[in-house]
Amino acid sequence: MSNRITFLAGLVVLGLPLTLQATTDPLLDDLELPTVLSATRLKQAPAEVPGSMTVLDRQLIRATGARDIPEILRLVPGMMIGYRRGNQVNVNYHGTNVTEARRLQVLVDGRSVYRPGFATVDWAEMPVAIEDIDRIEVFRGPNTAAYGANALMGVINIITRHPRDTLGTTLKVTKGTRGVSDWLGRQGFSTENSQTRLTLSGMEDDGFDSFEEPGEDYRDGKRLTRFNLSSAYQIDSANTLEWQLAASEASRQGYYDYSPFLGAAKQPLGKFDELIDEWQPDSDIRGRDYALQALWKRDLSADHSFQVMAYAQHTERLSDWRACDSPLAFSAALQELSDLSPLAARRVSRYMSHDVAGGLRKYMNDFMYGEYYDYLGDLGEAIVQERQQYLDSEPACFDVNQHMRESRYQIEVQDTLRVNDQLRVVSGASYRQDRAKSETFFGGAIDNGITQVFGNAEYRPHENWLFQAGGMYEDSELVGDAFSPRVAMHYFLAPLHSLRLVYSEAVRTPDMYENNVNWTYQVKNLSGPVTGQQTYYATATGPGNLDTEKMRSREIGYNGTVHEYGLALDLRIFQERITGMNSEPLKITDFYPNNDSSAEFEGAEAQIDWRATYADRFRLTYAYVDFTATNKLDQRLTARNSGSAAWIRNWPADIETSLIYYGADQLNEHRFERLDARLAKQFAIGERSRFSLALVAQHRLDDEPLTWDENVYDSSNHYYLSAELNF
Repeated sequence: MSNRITFLAGLVVLGLPLTLQATTDPLLDDLELPTVLSATRLKQAPAEVPGSMTVLDRQLIRATGARDIPEILRLVPGMMIGYRRGNQVNVNYHGTNVTEARRLQVLVDGRSVYRPGFATVDWAEMPVAIEDIDRIEVFRGPNTAAYGANALMGVINIITRHPRDTLGTTLKVTKGTRGVSDWLGRQGFSTENSQTRLTLSGMEDDGFDSFEEPGEDYRDGKRLTRFNLSSAYQIDSANTLEWQLAASEASRQGYYDYSPFLGAAKQPLGKFDELIDEWQPDSDIRGRDYALQALWKRDLSADHSFQVMAYAQHTERLSDWRACDSPLAFSAALQELSDLSPLAARRVSRYMSHDVAGGLRKYMNDFMYGEYYDYLGDLGEAIVQERQQYLDSEPACFDVNQHMRESRYQIEVQDTLRVNDQLRVVSGASYRQDRAKSETFFGGAIDNGITQVFGNAEYRPHENWLFQAGGMYEDSELVGDAFSPRVAMHYFLAPLHSLRLVYSEAVRTPDMYENNVNWTYQVKNLSGPVTGQQTYYATATGPGNLDTEKMRSREIGYNGTVHEYGLALDLRIFQERITGMNSEPLKITDFYPNNDSSAEFEGAEAQIDWRATYADRFRLTYAYVDFTATNKLDQRLTARNSGSAAWIRNWPADIETSLIYYGADQLNEHRFERLDARLAKQFAIGERSRFSLALVAQHRLDDEPLTWDENVYDSSNHYYLSAELNF
């Protein structure tokens, strides 16, 4: 697969000088030069950005035919898209752990949707429809200098369309294989000084197939309903007010997320073992998201502007089920053993569930890596003896939950000043209040207040030179303070062609879920051989003193635009080293957060966007990542070679086609290659109405599971058809 990507890259690069002269199209002179907003908070041309940017515009988004945002991000070089256990998608730049996504800041119109309570981004329930997205700006590399913690690896800013661009009525329906059934209704209207858009949308699908019983659905379907109301009001010539109200409600089928202390024991099986082995009830997740945000902008002069952004958001993830376990889960001896050494408790469980020679004490001594001492063996033997009385008993069953409710309030002020022709400065400050509430994970609620002060200066002493320096000071009530600086130097070979050198230091503060968890199952409605008020044996407690993760990044890059030929090129050579990483899994029976890990990424990335003619657009991305990680878990989602190749064409008679190839040589040790094709036709109905049909076909070129072994499909092909009416 890597040879295939390399061949495609070489073909395009080598072919460019031969074809540019032949494809000159005077219509290309009408193309606007792009600008980006998400790199430094200053409006900049791509050649001025202190790093690499990928901008996925509306044409690209539409051409993918994607139903959700993570699939669109496959067009970003170095972005790793993985799926764990069905519908749980993981998006990371340069990979690391397949089960967590802690190091990427994700914004919707500047509002952070990263969730510190669960230390992740919930892509499946984001209350924004793809049809309302104007563009997605992705800063590839550390950007805590502009956006603070969690921007360690990069920033994704999802920018929605201005209400004035969506006036009128839109109705859309999508149907396809694997239970795909999506719908959207949108109404946009305007008054003398304002424009407003209301969007209602929903999506559903059946997810993957069963990896145990081919032809049967793997229980991971999802249902999502979204509401979004967006408005822009021109107060006067100098003041504007934009606001949004968004909400979503979802349900996701889930696997049984409880690991019993004892699985099926070694032979002979008792009555308990037979019952517990068959116990796999449903464990669905119910989600609700609410958000209200507002942005006030004031132009003080042609060279000076000021803005205030404020938002409030609330998320709920609710999951409960009836768990069954051995009555030993409520043993006083097991509780004491687990408190002294969770590793010892796991060894005792494994000893009782497997054929292990040599006796319990020898097994514990051999596999506890020097942590064994005699009292642990005493407790272990007492548990083994207690087990005998429950071999033919019913299991102990009880109600548990993994409910999580999070809320966030933030206010941010920002000042942008053009001092003179050589110097521009942006500065600002913000305060954010986070709360996570869960009786399971925190034993109640936990709060954190975060203060940020940031700034970036852009200085151009000569037409060929540009210098930038910026940073952010951040103070967290739970963790402490940190400072993230960045400096960059650009040399302009021509007005739209620059070489850049970038050095940055970035930090990621530990989240509540890592540092402050107080995790135990609150047992309710207990039945079976044990009765009365019982305490679950396992408790996971965050250390409370985790240090910040630190990254040092060095980058050499080139960005160039040949405007008359519609050609844009970005090259990046990078070295990134993260120290003090927390890479341990976060599970109640396996919870060891620490700062003992590190990872280093070196490599190169290329991004070519070529509007060869007014009708044809070619796009190629490639990323080579050479990486080392002290924790094997951080090697799971990093592909050494990955990339994409796309051809988009507008044909006569309002026909549009796209052909896109995606490839990665290793996502959790699984190769990924897919070819997507889209065919769309638009029909004019009267003077102002349009009807369009779009067919999307996806064909897997590999025969491997998607990231995780259980994520398989019963067919390599996937189709869905969309019908859209605009009037």
